[in-house]
This record gives sequence, C-alpha cells and structure tokens, in this order.
Amino acid sequence: MRMLIILALILPATMVSAQEWCDSASLNPTERTICADPILGELDADLTRAYRASDRDRAAQSRWLRARNACGTAIGCIEERYAERIAALRGARPVRSDLRPWCDGARLNPTEQTICRTETLADLDAALQAIYGAAQARDADGAQLRWLRGDRDACGTDTFCIGDAYLRRIMALGRQLRLDGN
Repeated sequence: MRMLIILALILPATMVSAQEWCDSASLNPTERTICADPILGELDADLTRAYRASDRDRAAQSRWLRARNACGTAIGCIEERYAERIAALRGARPVRSDLRPWCDGARLNPTEQTICRTETLADLDAALQAIYGAAQARDADGAQLRWLRGDRDACGTDTFCIGDAYLRRIMALGRQLRLDGN
C-alpha cells in the first residue's frame, strides 16, 4: 500500500490521465495504442512539451508523425519513435544537479548522467529511495548494490530500459514489504 501511495505522488499527472486528443472518435491504430498505454501517454506529453519549447518545425513534425503511425500498434516501435523525436527536439541536455542530491557528483556513470537529465527517471529514483529505505533493515544492501551495478547500469543511457529497471525494482521491494507485513 505504501508503494502505491508513493507512486501516486511521484508519477506525473499525464501518467494518470490520457491526452485530450484521446477523446477523438477518429483515432488511428497507433493513436489508440498511445491512449491505452500510460507510458506512451507520458511520452506523448513529454513530446508535446519538447515540441512547444522548440522552433515548431511543422514539416519535421509531420514527417515524424508519419513514421510514428507506420508503427501501427507495436509499442516498442512507438516508444523508439518518441525517444528519437524527443531527443531531436531537446538536443543534448545538461546534467541537472537539482533533480537528485547525488547528481552534482563529478564521477557519474552514463546511466546516472541519464537519470540526472530526465525528470521522470529522477522521480523514479526518489520513489525507489523511499521504498528501499523502508526495506533496508532487511539486509537488502547487497541486493541493492547488485541491482544498481547490474540491472540498472546495464541500461547505459537507454531511458526506457532505466525506467523499466526502476519499476521492476520498486515492485520487487514493495512485494517484499507486503510479504513482511509492512
């Protein structure tokens, strides 16, 4: 239960509610897939913010929409199109030390640099820290270090992989807390 409360507090509103355009009756299969998937919905919201902050090149956006829609209902393909377009719109983002206290460290590995550039990943890191703190008294330090250096860091700079690794770890620790009666 604690985990659900923490996740509800940290997940952006766009993860909870679909985009406004999802109410349209004339959605293509790709758009229906986006509207049905909260992660794709979050990516669409991220893309909207990045596009609004960009030079709003309509021709490039139209080309991207055609490429995205060519994915049909293949979630992995749609995610890749979003990641590519968001990266193109934002360009290389600097590490932000304000996202997590440890982001101002000089020796961040590529995965940690990616977390410090991505608000959603920084939020997942904060949620994991809260859940891990509750589970820490159970000799989980070795398992946490193995997860950090193994599962998480194996993702490199792949934001989707990092996010997935965080969600799996948060769920595993939450399950541990439930089984232990907390």
